[in-house]
Amino acid sequence: MTFWPRKFSAKEVLFLNEVEEILEMVSIEHFEKFAQPLFTRIAICVGSPHFQVAERALFLWNNEYIVGMIAQNRQQVLPIVFEALYTNSRSHWNSTVHGLTCNVVKLFMEMDSKLFDDCSTDYREHQEQVEKDKKTDEDEWQKLLKQAKAAYPTPCLEWENNHKLGSTLSKAQPPQDSTQLSAIAQQATPFSPMGHSDSPTTDALKRKSMIPQKRH
Repeated sequence: MTFWPRKFSAKEVLFLNEVEEILEMVSIEHFEKFAQPLFTRIAICVGSPHFQVAERALFLWNNEYIVGMIAQNRQQVLPIVFEALYTNSRSHWNSTVHGLTCNVVKLFMEMDSKLFDDCSTDYREHQEQVEKDKKTDEDEWQKLLKQAKAAYPTPCLEWENNHKLGSTLSKAQPPQDSTQLSAIAQQATPFSPMGHSDSPTTDALKRKSMIPQKRH
């Protein structure tokens, strides 16, 4: 994780290719030891705005062996990746990534519906608390702004307009409940691990073992 290329999407895809190759040779005992830092990084990749990075990360759930290890450690993995899956299901710009996200959401719901509902509830409560904190900060800002306007009327007008613009751009959408996420999961295509219909669309996203070898 120390040498993960955080700002080079092409190298991130290569790293994800290698991660899948390595995970296929890892035992469940070793998987449990590094699952948290690994899936913390994978969650970031799943939420990447670069569609190839997000797509390649989501294709890890298309590997039957890896899905088996995830299923045995779902209590640890799902809370880590839930936010990235939620965000993708709501707003990712790429239709392929959105479809793959729906597949993974459906897989987790079928794997452990109670755990999925618990994660959904925890996330919703966290978002509600974030909104309350934002409201508190906004109230404090308005008090300070009122005091500043009384002392310096003209400069504060520009500050106020800029602050309103920033607040509008950063306003978050309300969190979904488990019913809405269930509806999203229904959009998923039939999930078939290791199926050719669900394979990456370009060689750059494929594992080395999936790329046709040139004959000399």
